[in-house]
Amino acid sequence: MSWRNTREYRIWRVQVIRRDKVCQICGSNQERNAHHLDSASYFADKRYLPNNGVTLCRQCHTNFHTNFKRSYRTKCTEYDYNNFVCLTNYYKSIFIDKDENKNENI
Repeated sequence: MSWRNTREYRIWRVQVIRRDKVCQICGSNQERNAHHLDSASYFADKRYLPNNGVTLCRQCHTNFHTNFKRSYRTKCTEYDYNNFVCLTNYYKSIFIDKDENKNENI
């Protein structure tokens, strides 16, 4: 049986999503996922710790794995997640914030 089918995993997931309430990247409260900061496959001792999880919406979770870590099977760490957040904020400041400022000046 996979660790994702365990009672402990379901409890961990609910704890993380209830704690964060919204996606920690974009602020959306739609289609929320619990993401392990340190990969649950590689760091089994941290697998069910609520502080090893963060809530991401489906889109941000997919973006993290497809654009940053390339695979759900690749070992992810909290360091990788923090880099992803920094890059996301950087791109938002360049592209989104500039577009909003242009619209305010019109």
